Amino acid sequence: MGPLGAGQHLVDTSRALADGANDRVTVHTGAYIQALSPESDRIRVALATEGGPHEISCDHVVALTGYTGDASLYRQLQVHECYATGAPMNLSAALLGSAGGDCLTQPAVGIDALRNPEPHFFILGAKSYGRLNTFLLRTGYQQIDQFVAAYADAPRLLSTGT
Repeated sequence: MGPLGAGQHLVDTSRALADGANDRVTVHTGAYIQALSPESDRIRVALATEGGPHEISCDHVVALTGYTGDASLYRQLQVHECYATGAPMNLSAALLGSAGGDCLTQPAVGIDALRNPEPHFFILGAKSYGRLNTFLLRTGYQQIDQFVAAYADAPRLLSTGT
């Protein structure tokens, strides 16, 4: 099993559960949780679904949302996002052009790839990858290290881009 073999096992197991491999697991796709409340030793869940409101009683709730960062916080700023990935354009271009999609071999991209047209504004961490699925925590730590190093060495570099 390769370095990410356990990840493939997780994907395979998740798909099997979603397909009904275990009768103790029920998957509700396209549903939104409206409320959670205690019900004896269980949880009462009010769901909003395409078919209307639906309530269930369960032992556990696991929310698997297909995470994508929320860009509404900076929607009014000058952030140039890639239409294909939802990531900032410079970073997206660097990532799409390197490592053939292998998250373990992606190079650190540097502070310039993290810049946006908006002065003094950087998107770091998982949100910086948009819809790309190659983000690793190690990458987020590297981004923060690069940002802090650039700021500590020459604060003017962050605002001027030179």
